[in-house]
Amino acid sequence: MTPDVSASPVSVALLLPALFICAFCCLALAVMKGFYVKLHYLAPPAVLAGALVTAAIAFEEGTGANAVKAGLVLLVLLIGNPVITFAAARAYHLRQVSRQEAEDGKREEEAQKDGEDGP
Repeated sequence: MTPDVSASPVSVALLLPALFICAFCCLALAVMKGFYVKLHYLAPPAVLAGALVTAAIAFEEGTGANAVKAGLVLLVLLIGNPVITFAAARAYHLRQVSRQEAEDGKREEEAQKDGEDGP
């Protein structure tokens, strides 16, 4: 017994760009250098691909409960993605600052030791 997985051409036309957007952004995350540059490739799958998938579900299911649930998921993605991106950027920045402060502290200690051992 196989499930019926046929989709209309309109749904396929909506889902294929979503697939390509996600694939491109995954590839870009792997290739790009720098944390902040990589953060820019997190938004298109959440926003663009999420909207396309929601539109495909709404087209296939009509205005029923499944379309409403997909719309709510899209709303969570639209609200949550910038918040999570900002939190990740801030955490990375704070981590870099604390590393820099630790390195500066080690340099000061070494300079003080060198000053004590001097003439």
